[in-house]
Amino acid sequence: MFQFSKQRFVMAVVLLNLGLFTTRVLPAAENRKPVYSWKKTTASLALLNHGRVVWQFNHLQDGREKGCPYFHPLGTLDGTVLTDLRPGDHLWHRGLRFAWKKINGLEGYWSWPEGLSRWPDKEMGHTEVTAVKVFPGKDFSARFELELSYHPDGKPAVLTEKRTIVVSAPDNKGRYQIDWQGNFTAGPQGAVLDRTPILGEEGGKPWGGYAGLQFRVIHRDKLNRWTLLNSEGISVTNKADQKKKSELETMHGKQARWMDITLDFKDGKTAGATLFDHPGNLRFPAVWHVSSMPNELIQTPIFHSAYNLKSGKSLSFHYLIMIHPGQGEKKFLEKQWNEFTKSTGAENQ
Repeated sequence: MFQFSKQRFVMAVVLLNLGLFTTRVLPAAENRKPVYSWKKTTASLALLNHGRVVWQFNHLQDGREKGCPYFHPLGTLDGTVLTDLRPGDHLWHRGLRFAWKKINGLEGYWSWPEGLSRWPDKEMGHTEVTAVKVFPGKDFSARFELELSYHPDGKPAVLTEKRTIVVSAPDNKGRYQIDWQGNFTAGPQGAVLDRTPILGEEGGKPWGGYAGLQFRVIHRDKLNRWTLLNSEGISVTNKADQKKKSELETMHGKQARWMDITLDFKDGKTAGATLFDHPGNLRFPAVWHVSSMPNELIQTPIFHSAYNLKSGKSLSFHYLIMIHPGQGEKKFLEKQWNEFTKSTGAENQ
């Protein structure tokens, strides 16, 4: 028996050396040394790893696509995608983006241009990219400088924005960060930033209160479960095919300095994203809109009331978004928030 096994072993070595033994397993892509490259178009910049998209920012510079610039796909080094694009229930939701809901009473900034076909007789506000600068780095970090105009159809801007986004190179753990800053300036008539009323207000809706930084989550058919964890130590875990909104009451409409979402995928992978609020932002700490989980996570400064930005005045926001493989852990995320808040913020009142 020993002789037979030894002979088989020797034969396998010979076949391996001849290149005829085909059962060897190549290392998984996520365990290989990263090989990064850029993919650039007139409307986007994407970071690739071994030819697969890690993240893509769609800045819409060429004008063929209208509306809010956005990140999608947004994922991990192995190509696991965390975001969703234009899901069937809300075609205007686009990965990770910032969008207002109403400005000076006019709807549409959240849903235009898709809203034009859904509500053809309704006047819609427009979000328009007017200038873009793209700086892909040799170290595979990237910087984007954008200018945006928020305006009624065919009319001057009621609000303008200068936005700077810096995406870090991935670290040796596979994490990377998106530093997002936006400075908004009201036009001559001022800008009342508003949302759908919440319950308890006239015409209030259970889904009201949203506007701001939105993370649209990959469709639940890709997931086994999801977990939300915030800076206040509150954690909610649910199976992806279940909606237990009562459990979200501890988070929905509540303040927190940061919120993490961790996704457990059906293929066995785990990854997530953390959204950090800065102390200089309006109405810090942020209020979170999570009632529609596992569909979307929104950080909204105007959940409880509108904000009147007077003519010529400016309002700034500073966010950090971190993409991470594995489970989000409170101690580590708290440390990241502390590091982030050492940076200069908006200092809004």
